[in-house]
Amino acid sequence: MNLLRTFNATLARRPLATQVIVSGAVCGAGDAFTQYLTGQKSWDYKRTARFTCLAAVFIAPPLNVWFRVLERVRHSNRHAQVFSRMSIDQFMFSPFFNAIILVNLRLLEGFSFSKSVDKMKNDWYDVYTSSLRLWPAVQLINFYFVPLNYRVILIQVVAFFWNSWLSFKTQTPALEDPTIEAPAQYKED
Repeated sequence: MNLLRTFNATLARRPLATQVIVSGAVCGAGDAFTQYLTGQKSWDYKRTARFTCLAAVFIAPPLNVWFRVLERVRHSNRHAQVFSRMSIDQFMFSPFFNAIILVNLRLLEGFSFSKSVDKMKNDWYDVYTSSLRLWPAVQLINFYFVPLNYRVILIQVVAFFWNSWLSFKTQTPALEDPTIEAPAQYKED
């Protein structure tokens, strides 16, 4: 209980820093879990570092701000307020946010910006439509029951499994797409 009390106090004092650390750790763990499940012969620590960086730098900080923006969406009916926040999140924010995440992931892998955008265009539809099967329900729970400072944390706990799928989806060998030249780490010797 002491650890939980310390975590809660830290989250209250430094919500963004705590969310960044937890998000990076959970996302990196999701990638390592995927590597284990897919039977990779050796752990690709650089890949795990990319996913950790992606969550800590490109996901947690914007979500921290975004959830505070969504708090401004008010309605006299609690159900309408929650549904409005979820709808704005999933249909206005999420499409762009998914695209940005996919581009940044490819940039972290060493692809050029134009090739990162090409890869994002290839992956985006599957990622976004798959996200609509999970995240609206998660966000409804988030907006109904979870205090503001814990929302990014809940997202990252669920994202452990989502990131495992995203890692699996986006980390197929780059050489499978003949239209895009792979960065050096993907080229066969």
